[in-house]
Amino acid sequence: MTRTARTAATRFGISLFALTFLVVGCAPNEKDLKIEDLTAENDQLKRELDDRDRQLAEAQARENEARATIDELNRELARARADLASRGSSRPTQPIQQQPIQQPVVQADGWISTPSFDMISIPGEVLFASGKADLTNNGQSTMAKLARDIQARYSDRDIFVIGHTDNDPIRKSKWKDNWELGSARALTCVRQLQRQGVNGTRLIQANCGEFRPSDSNASRNAKAKNRRVEFYAVPRGGVLTNSTARR
Repeated sequence: MTRTARTAATRFGISLFALTFLVVGCAPNEKDLKIEDLTAENDQLKRELDDRDRQLAEAQARENEARATIDELNRELARARADLASRGSSRPTQPIQQQPIQQPVVQADGWISTPSFDMISIPGEVLFASGKADLTNNGQSTMAKLARDIQARYSDRDIFVIGHTDNDPIRKSKWKDNWELGSARALTCVRQLQRQGVNGTRLIQANCGEFRPSDSNASRNAKAKNRRVEFYAVPRGGVLTNSTARR
């Protein structure tokens, strides 16, 4: 081989070695790809956790706004139910024209009308599967009808949405306790009403967990009565607004 040929061959070999080094050095290895995948997965999980924390914080904030009014709602409702029971068990002792103009009335579709507000209580089993806060198909249709009622009758009122549970401890579902379950269910209903066209500025989400039972929790039927979501249509500027302003 001539000197010139040897020089050319040497240069070609060096060039080929350098090219191979660059290709191998620049290509991502399996470890780098795995790190990138894990980093992306970690970022996604962090976003999901941040979103859940935001949802829980939102639920807690709206609950805190409304909690001061819950006792007043319950007292008023208890008076309304007592009045209804009294009217059903005894005849009025006064002439009809002397009776109060506004009396609690149970409407055919389940709404109870009182002088201060209207309300309806929907059993948890109608809206949710056991231990869940996602609406079932029946729950979605029930909420759609409820939204239509609110739009038609109470377009000028604030709507309080209050979650209630029984007192069974949380064992198998993802919720920390009944506070969290009741709050999540009320928030689900609030968001569904908003999706159905109810203005979000009129919606107030609250939660009582297991601590405002409508029955004794002594039997399965009683516990079923306690698992519910209550909806209150309250005139703006009325008794609840005033009580909130006095806090």
